[in-house]
Amino acid sequence: MVVHEERVFKDSVSVGDYLDGLRFLCLSDSGLGDGVNPYFIDEPAIFSFSGGRTSGYMLYKTVQAHGGALPKDVVVTFCNTGKEMPETLDFVRDCGEQFGVDIVWIELSEMTKKEGGGYDKKYRVTTYENASRNGEPFGVLLDAMPAIPNMVNMACTAYLKTRLMRMYADAIGFERGCLTIVGLRADERRRVANLHNKKVEGFTGYCPLSIDSVTKGVVSEFWNKQNFDLNLPNNNGVTDWGNCDVCFKKGGTKRQSIIRERPDLADWWIEAEKKKGQKFRLDQPDYARMKMIATDQGQLFDFDDESIPCFCGD
Repeated sequence: MVVHEERVFKDSVSVGDYLDGLRFLCLSDSGLGDGVNPYFIDEPAIFSFSGGRTSGYMLYKTVQAHGGALPKDVVVTFCNTGKEMPETLDFVRDCGEQFGVDIVWIELSEMTKKEGGGYDKKYRVTTYENASRNGEPFGVLLDAMPAIPNMVNMACTAYLKTRLMRMYADAIGFERGCLTIVGLRADERRRVANLHNKKVEGFTGYCPLSIDSVTKGVVSEFWNKQNFDLNLPNNNGVTDWGNCDVCFKKGGTKRQSIIRERPDLADWWIEAEKKKGQKFRLDQPDYARMKMIATDQGQLFDFDDESIPCFCGD
């Protein structure tokens, strides 16, 4: 990919953020030199919009790099699982409207097991108004698969996100190996190393934020200056309530905190575990137990775990 010179402007980055950025994958490994804009894309690409502040910032920078309008072959997609918080859906809508981008909303609609192995899958293109809000796409996945997603088999990320993007890219004529633009920052070193310039689900991963030495502090500062924002708590640059509301990939302490504030959010996950007769995590209490702990007894467990962000780098 050829990356052209800066067309609009480049935000200032503090020395501290530059150092925090761990520039191991910046200009040297990307093949870019000084004075280039990593957000300028001159080939077909699928922009993976997660619905969070980081990907919102990346979308803004990419639009600016193209003079205020994306080229037709840079397609922005949002894969809705039906378990995102309403505020996330609002933010996706607002970013599209504020930045002048037609974001393609995609959901898994059908999934059946094939006799010879694997699955036949269908997706639907939807809108903010008609997007699923009660876990319907996730339910399609659970009904089709014998095993519930877990920390070893993260089938939800694959079938509800990355493979849907690949199916959509195929449908619009993008070749295998085309770019997928992913919002991994310079302070997410391991995940960038796993994805940048790597082949993933028929895409070639591309992480312009890492090249630009962007950290969560840069992202937070940007949104503090805007006239709209993701209406979910910003915990030192991390949105605990982002992605699926009480996703099993989130740390146990974080999930219990969310359930304590919104016990109703645990109910869908409780029913899913009950229906499958399995747990999303074998190393922690099931969701019914977590709800009971959070609402009746306070925190009895000292969870020693971390959250695993949900995108195609993992």
